[in-house]
Amino acid sequence: MTPSDRAYQLLNGFRASQIVHAACELKIPDLLADSAFGADALSRATQIDASRLERLLRGLVGLGVLEQRPDSTYANTEVGHLFRGDTVGSRRPTTMMLIPESYLSWGLFMDVLKTGAVGHVVAHGGTLWETVARDPDYAARFNQAMVSNSNDTVDFVAASVDFASAKLVVDVGGGKGGLVGGILRAHPHLRGVVCDLPAGLTETAANLAELGVADRSTIVEADFFESVPRNGDVYLLKDIIHDLEDAPAAKILAVCRKAMPAGARLVIVERLVPSPVTDSPADLNAVITDLQMMVQLGSRERTLDEFRSLLKSAGFNDVRLIPSGGVFKVVEARLSS
Repeated sequence: MTPSDRAYQLLNGFRASQIVHAACELKIPDLLADSAFGADALSRATQIDASRLERLLRGLVGLGVLEQRPDSTYANTEVGHLFRGDTVGSRRPTTMMLIPESYLSWGLFMDVLKTGAVGHVVAHGGTLWETVARDPDYAARFNQAMVSNSNDTVDFVAASVDFASAKLVVDVGGGKGGLVGGILRAHPHLRGVVCDLPAGLTETAANLAELGVADRSTIVEADFFESVPRNGDVYLLKDIIHDLEDAPAAKILAVCRKAMPAGARLVIVERLVPSPVTDSPADLNAVITDLQMMVQLGSRERTLDEFRSLLKSAGFNDVRLIPSGGVFKVVEARLSS
């Protein structure tokens, strides 16, 4: 790829995301899960005019999502399979969450940079959480993306954090319970608590039952700015702190600290902003998500040093990084003595 090709690829991003979203909305990668089909057959399945649909299919070929075979049929590439709903590591839930809501918010990016306004608030007339509360369709798409996100990290967290001496794990803002459920499956001696606002808990009981850990789980409605369940041994915060600027983040940490007994640990699962930044895929993921937080919530991702400072201000010490080769990292902290 020449520098000119790369520049075009960058400029083309807004169109590419719409093309991929259309494919996911029409479930084209799912229709091509096991077979190749021509535009006419896919037109009948999607009820989209064959001429217009073929133009979409050609665009997906150009983006590397599909391949066009000599007989003019289309099939998934390895990338295309990642947009199927039933694929491990599927990117479909994130695609369906981001568009159109985040797409509209990013249209205000220069206003965000110039004024500090929150793009989501301006675009949608309220905060992200207000949108989740009033829009059941978006809430379902958002929660599904969060579950998919947790599924990508559960094995790493279950294997890398020391749960041997723990008895009770509290997942703060745990939503459907995918993370704590996976940890309980990996560690049969543990019990777990999922606490969240009511809107985040609508599918939690069913999900924990499906994971086979309902008998070792408790669901608690809680506003984590006010309280979290007490006397846990490990408190999990996945993708929570990055939703917040320092002052409200410190408030949640203080609430957790108040609930934690001596010897308990706080485990934060987040992306870390690297220093220095390179153009590696992992670094790109971190810095783009940092910008997503700025546009969507007026918040941020953090460096390890920024986490250390934030945790120290909330009364935690012995902060250590549990490294991984993936996008997410684990920051573990204990209470100051």
